[in-house]
Amino acid sequence: MVEKAHHILILSSWYPTREALFVGNFVQRQAELLSSEYQVTVLHTKSESSLKEIEISDTKKGNLREMIIYHPKGKNLLQKYLFQKKAFNIGLKLIENVSLIHSHVLLPKGLQFIQAKKHFKCPLFVTEHASYYRKESRENRSFLDKLILKKATRHIDKLFAVSEFLKQDLQIDFPTKNIEILPNHIDTKTFVPNVINVNEIKQFLHISTLDEKVKNPKGIIDACSLLIKKGILNFHLTIISDESTEKWEAYSVKNNIAEYITFLGPHDWFELVPFYQKSDAFILFSCYETFSIVLAEAWACGIPTLTTPVGIGVNLSEDLGIQVEINSPESLANGMIEIIENKISFNPTLISKHAEQFSGENVLRVFEELVG
Repeated sequence: MVEKAHHILILSSWYPTREALFVGNFVQRQAELLSSEYQVTVLHTKSESSLKEIEISDTKKGNLREMIIYHPKGKNLLQKYLFQKKAFNIGLKLIENVSLIHSHVLLPKGLQFIQAKKHFKCPLFVTEHASYYRKESRENRSFLDKLILKKATRHIDKLFAVSEFLKQDLQIDFPTKNIEILPNHIDTKTFVPNVINVNEIKQFLHISTLDEKVKNPKGIIDACSLLIKKGILNFHLTIISDESTEKWEAYSVKNNIAEYITFLGPHDWFELVPFYQKSDAFILFSCYETFSIVLAEAWACGIPTLTTPVGIGVNLSEDLGIQVEINSPESLANGMIEIIENKISFNPTLISKHAEQFSGENVLRVFEELVG
């Protein structure tokens, strides 16, 4: 086990910055979790087109230090690389006595992870969250992506996936690595069940980036259209996203279902709790997920889920919700009907208990076992 007095350096290709407050926020939350037991420093570089020189944001709270090095974007790939390298080198020089590097998301910053390992001469552990190991992304990798993954194989001391679902795809790129599972965590003291809902109008909830390649927002709206065509009108869907919803608001208007869907903008994670608690079911209609924190949060709130077989929603137990088919609005609509017509009953306490495996305490225990 890494002793509590030791110093963990966290690096990540994704991390919240002043221009992108929600990107990689799950990595930030894990840094906060680890800082409850260890000294933790986060080092992250980020380009900004408006900058003419490097700026350093260096904050400390308890055992957690977050250092974001902002740098000019550069006019071409070479300039961008040189600015990023300079920023990272500045950060490395401001950090001392690292005993373990825990990195997240190999692409595109995996070379930084390797550089830091050489600099501090300590073990490099990597947790992978990203979806670019699925077949479609693997076939479209750039030369640089392939180079980073090849070099990473030689330098990673331990490799973790956030779910068994991701591990299967990850193993194709790392056939010689023993990949272990280190899940994301949620705050099970904040995300808790509320009183049992008795909504005359059944309330559905969806939270995502609305990325068309993965989240399938069109399919969710099409499923709602199918309900209306069947004459089923006693439902409402709330969609929350930290990205623009303008396109999908227009699509719902075009399909004459705008009154059945409410679109809301970004919310901090803790602000999402009442939305879960007031819902009758949560919808995840993705074609691919490596984990899906929103599923775990919904379960923690005792809410059943309508989900495709992805991430932690694969092989969904009937106690937790209804499995629907990928890219099938008809399948999703049929699942929604089962909720609307109360054809299936769920036990909120049982659902919430299932989410306990993703509590901070349990995930911290798993981390300690894996690094031991």
